[in-house]
Amino acid sequence: MKALAALAFLGVLVMAPLLAGVKAAAPATQSATKPAADAAATTVVKRGKLPMKFDSAGTFEAVEPFEVRYRPKTYAGELTINAIVANGAKVTKGDKLLEIDPTPLKKQLDAAENEATAAHANLTKAEADAKLAEGSEALAMKMQQAALKEAEDGVKWWEQVDGPQMLKSADLETRQYQHNVDDRVDELDQLKKMYKTEELTSATADIVVKRAVRGLELAKIGLDMEKERNDKTKTFLYPINKRKVYDGLEQARQGFASFEVAQAHAKIARQTGLFASRTAAAAADQKVSELRGDFEKLTAIAPSDGVVWYGQLAQGNWQGGDPKVLKTGEKIAAQQTILTLYAPGKLKVTIDLPEPKYFSVSAGTKATVTPTAFPELRAEGTCDAQPRTPVTTQSGPVYPLAITTGEIDPRIIPGMKASVHLDVPPVENLLLVPASAVVNGNAWVRQGGADKKKAVITGRSDGKSIEIVSGLSEGDEVLTQGKQ
Repeated sequence: MKALAALAFLGVLVMAPLLAGVKAAAPATQSATKPAADAAATTVVKRGKLPMKFDSAGTFEAVEPFEVRYRPKTYAGELTINAIVANGAKVTKGDKLLEIDPTPLKKQLDAAENEATAAHANLTKAEADAKLAEGSEALAMKMQQAALKEAEDGVKWWEQVDGPQMLKSADLETRQYQHNVDDRVDELDQLKKMYKTEELTSATADIVVKRAVRGLELAKIGLDMEKERNDKTKTFLYPINKRKVYDGLEQARQGFASFEVAQAHAKIARQTGLFASRTAAAAADQKVSELRGDFEKLTAIAPSDGVVWYGQLAQGNWQGGDPKVLKTGEKIAAQQTILTLYAPGKLKVTIDLPEPKYFSVSAGTKATVTPTAFPELRAEGTCDAQPRTPVTTQSGPVYPLAITTGEIDPRIIPGMKASVHLDVPPVENLLLVPASAVVNGNAWVRQGGADKKKAVITGRSDGKSIEIVSGLSEGDEVLTQGKQ
């Protein structure tokens, strides 16, 4: 029995290397039949929760700081410092913070007041001229209407009286001359009969008859002349007079129409001039008012107790607060923030978060703030996650997130740095893959032994894992390390 056991043991020893050789050779055979993609590590897309703990550097900022800057509405002259509070000084409500030399602005204000006085004088004259012009135009309109009425009446009288009487007078004159001729013919006939019967000398008869004959001849000549004048009156003078009457009416109508146009134009010009005068006066008044307002802003008074620092805090750094150029006699620029007043202890912390992290933080999220200069003054705060406009930086857009801490040790001043830790509740039931699996918006999915690139839309990330919004499904096998 011992001999058989020994032989069996030897058999096992002999077979072990052979079996080991078979197992070592198996992968070589398998790699020869499957694609090379099998060598890459893969992971399965599955649902899970994403921890959202953020650590970031922040900056202390004043709560509702009072920034002193001169923002004139009209004045555009030099701004020279007459007096300025010391940098870092403590002030109380009502203290003078900044005083600017009023001399140049006072000159502009005096000039503007003179211009306003002249503008109002021009307006008064324009209004008086407009009133006189209205009265003058009313009288002129009345005269034009009377002239037109006279012309219309002239035509009526011509048609009813003057015209017919002119023709009738011509006919009457002709009839008178005709009657004169007829009377002289009758008289001559009677004379001839009388002198045949009466015993008069022939000399007397000759004289009387000859005189009657001459009178008849003259009467005939006068009749012929009167007929010619009558013909002239009807064919020449009457049409001329008639045309004059009607032309006078047409001229009166045209004159009235032209007067109406001219009067309307004059009225518009007058109203335009009056409007321009009123506008000029109003503009002059506004300039004076704005310069007076600018004058009143030359002195800045502290609205509350606090500490003053030159310049302003912008993007975590103090800017424009050089004490060498902010002193008596130096000039400043309009719109420039000269100094900032803040209440010690009333500070907040601002951190910049990328978009995915910012919108993962809800209002009221707890935060731990550790001042860099005073780490022992650790404070608790809450996030004010209100929608904001992103700020563009070299690393991309970021969103400022404000953290309210309550009262802070007064040794901490705006601009100091802090470390901030946010405990954001994890997000549940998200499709997750390693962050390294997504490259340039693509992930590689293994299907049937081959790798296929798929475009994906990603969401939130903690730096290790990333949310898949679309493009992959739960259970998909993806490469742990994505490819370009």
